[in-house]
Amino acid sequence: MQSLSIIGCGWLGLALAEQLQSQGWPVRGSARQADTLARLKLLGIPAYSLSIGTTLDGDDLAGLFQAEALFVNVPPGRQAQDNSYADRMALLAEAAWQHGIRRALFVSTTAVYAPGEAVDELGALDEGPRAAAMLAAERAMAARFGAGLTILRPAGLVGGERHPGRFLAGRQGLPGAEAPVNLVHREDVIGAVVRVLEAEAFGEVFNLSAPGHPSRGAFYPYAAQALGLPAPTFGDAPMAIKRIDGYKICRQLGLVYRYPDPFKMPPLPA
Repeated sequence: MQSLSIIGCGWLGLALAEQLQSQGWPVRGSARQADTLARLKLLGIPAYSLSIGTTLDGDDLAGLFQAEALFVNVPPGRQAQDNSYADRMALLAEAAWQHGIRRALFVSTTAVYAPGEAVDELGALDEGPRAAAMLAAERAMAARFGAGLTILRPAGLVGGERHPGRFLAGRQGLPGAEAPVNLVHREDVIGAVVRVLEAEAFGEVFNLSAPGHPSRGAFYPYAAQALGLPAPTFGDAPMAIKRIDGYKICRQLGLVYRYPDPFKMPPLPA
């Protein structure tokens, strides 16, 4: 089992740390919030304060980077920054490399892709600013780790308190009633990380998306009503079709999606 340093113990990173630790993996994690650091320590996971700006501000970088592999899930955020997201990821990658880490997993997003009917890892890339920022960050990580980097591009993330019923609840006259939904459950993302680590499958790009793609017009009213929230309504305006293909990791690493059907992703009712 490779030791892993998890950068960003938020909604995904903390759950990943808990599961890996319960399975005996040597893990350590970083966060900015005191309550998250306290939670990590309560679980017996070495916890380190880390803030990434124009510099890396942390209480013990040598301790944080005392691992064989790095897992990075640090969203770009919407606040003003003194340097770009890609610059911050380059700074992080360089620090990890200087402390001896040679392998990394970086969480990106399927938002980097342009619309398409069956979008796999070779799909056309989007030209918008969000996609450009994420792709620049991917390149920054790859510039340092090269073939030691695997990029995970998850679709819309759900699970736990992140319930899809809240996404569009109560909104009226939405476009794209027939457009497909692209979602992946947090447990399946964690499963994908475990498969990459077990297989030492670095130098790859993997989409993560449930095989089921119900229409927006069918799924989001159902999800809202499951929470007792007002259902969204959809008009006649179309929406560009983007259907994410997340099968590559299944073919190469044997991943089986635990939640292939968005209608059955907990905490939605079965």
